[in-house]
Amino acid sequence: MNICERLIEDIYKLNECEIFLKKFIQDYPRYAIEIINADESSIDRYHKLISILEKDWYKNFPGSNFFLPTESTYLHEDFFLLGSENVTMRKNLRYMPLLMHGHQFIEINYVLNSADSELITEEGRQVLSDGDIILCPPNFVHCFKTTSDNAIILDFFMRATTFDSVFFQLINNDNYLSTVFSNALYNSEGNYILWHCKDDSQIEELVLESFEEWQEKKQYCKQMLEIKIMNIFLLLMRNHDKDAIFSKPPIDNTLPLFQSIHNYMLVHCQDVTLSSMAIHFGYSDRQLIRILKKSSGKGFSELLQDIRMNKSIQLIKTQRLSIPQIASVLGYSSTPYFRKIFTNTFSFTPEEFQKRVVSINNPT
Repeated sequence: MNICERLIEDIYKLNECEIFLKKFIQDYPRYAIEIINADESSIDRYHKLISILEKDWYKNFPGSNFFLPTESTYLHEDFFLLGSENVTMRKNLRYMPLLMHGHQFIEINYVLNSADSELITEEGRQVLSDGDIILCPPNFVHCFKTTSDNAIILDFFMRATTFDSVFFQLINNDNYLSTVFSNALYNSEGNYILWHCKDDSQIEELVLESFEEWQEKKQYCKQMLEIKIMNIFLLLMRNHDKDAIFSKPPIDNTLPLFQSIHNYMLVHCQDVTLSSMAIHFGYSDRQLIRILKKSSGKGFSELLQDIRMNKSIQLIKTQRLSIPQIASVLGYSSTPYFRKIFTNTFSFTPEEFQKRVVSINNPT
């Protein structure tokens, strides 16, 4: 039996946690179908389930640490990424109850064998297929339904700061890749991205090599994992650049009229108004609003704010400007107001992001 065959055989074996969860679901069948949301209204249901799970766990494994965090439905990086570890892999636990959760880190899932698995989000369910890759950003609320011994999903977990540093050059350009990664890393709305990559043997091989690397913990394992993840995404761009499915589709810039309007807003974001733009394109304010809504689903103010926020990320990355200067360049007369909008959009302050960029560019 070669290494790949042994690895596949090992991946398909139920580990002790999965055996425990499978029996738990048999004993409490309601938790195989009941979705417990990650919100305040469901917190009592969440803690009740965790309490039952924890009690059963210690009956079966006395003296062994419980495998789930018990405090919150929001998972912190340090629970999965230990010490100085920046990247890790896991096999997604089969038979896990449907506990909706968000997390602080970037999660990348590869569906080796779907066996009718589902991604469950606040918006609904997505049936998964073999070869699917899901990019789950920080704060994205979700869970996976895997109720078969044959359902195999392999997970990459990466600190957001590491993701930013590894892909810094790729997300610092005005291209498709930059849009994909910027949406995943900086957008606080919790948009996920899905690629269908069935029969892409190169990607499957890279994922399995990564899992073997993580299992064996060879020298320079962390660096190898980062390189392999980079290669996976480059292959996605090369072979599947038209296949990406956004849970909330990005703006369609392919319509000539809207593209012109959007480009005008990009150039004049500091002082553009609805009326000045309507005059420039020869439309009434009402006509222009209809065009924007039809093409982007957003009104003028919302679209302008999106443009300014995306541009603020690029300015912080590429220009040595103070936060007040960036606010002024973007058309904000009040720095505190700019800081509030930025923090509400990205869940961190512009100063925090600026420090992150400086640390990436000047590693100690």
